[in-house]
Amino acid sequence: MNILVMGVNSPDYLQDDIYHGLKSLYDVNVESNVALSYLYDDYDGDITNLYGRGMSYARNIPARKRHVVSAYEIYGKLAAHYYDGVIFLSWRRWRDMYEHVALMMPKHRIALIDGEDDSDLIYIPGHLNFKRELICSSQKDLLPISFAIPIEKLVVGVPEKSRIVSTEIPRSDRSYAFSSEEEYYGEYQASRFAITHKRAGWDCKRHYEILANRCVPIFRDIDACPEFTLTTLPKKLLLNMRDHWQSVTDDEYQYWQNELFSWCESHLTTITLARYVLGKLCG
Repeated sequence: MNILVMGVNSPDYLQDDIYHGLKSLYDVNVESNVALSYLYDDYDGDITNLYGRGMSYARNIPARKRHVVSAYEIYGKLAAHYYDGVIFLSWRRWRDMYEHVALMMPKHRIALIDGEDDSDLIYIPGHLNFKRELICSSQKDLLPISFAIPIEKLVVGVPEKSRIVSTEIPRSDRSYAFSSEEEYYGEYQASRFAITHKRAGWDCKRHYEILANRCVPIFRDIDACPEFTLTTLPKKLLLNMRDHWQSVTDDEYQYWQNELFSWCESHLTTITLARYVLGKLCG
């Protein structure tokens, strides 16, 4: 399968999650219009200068998998019907070449990804439209989508817990209390619970980072989350945990932790996300 991805050459969580997932699939050839150099393991820049200090997404893809194509090559391959699908990874930020692609590809083979925090919707009938903060869906080609986490980030083994609730509390600014990913993940690995909640949007990388490190999230406002947002998270289970975490027994906690980590492995990795998009696009 040959897939062309069109994106922006700067961090965009949903773009980067989908791209990482696609590059993790052995049976998919992925070409891109931009380098996305910060995602590759040979990136020599300072990742602490990236959005979110590069945590959970930077330097995760082997450099040998890089395949950037020029606009000239793209037009030629589109004319030759080389691509099985085209994915605009950051539709609201980058629409260049869309008109050319739309003329040369069947509509249903074009996916438009909107990963912005707001619920504003730019819907184009005929294409596959994926919206992260989706409030309602009445069209078969308007689909929900959520962040994910690289499978490499899932903690190996069951870490020892030394504190009840993580000291890492979500704030309204973009700063991080930890200078490295290892230190940040270690905080969750050492904590039984961690607080998370809606920020600019309902979807937040923090949810996935907590779960990947075998920590149980206390999702403060999960009961108010719209039906078509955060569809990959086990909302009912998270609601039960939020309401009963203070009285949980050790056995119950272990059960919760195992259930959530298993869910994370099965539903929340970038590979699962990529297969979801491809399944709709080329299935």
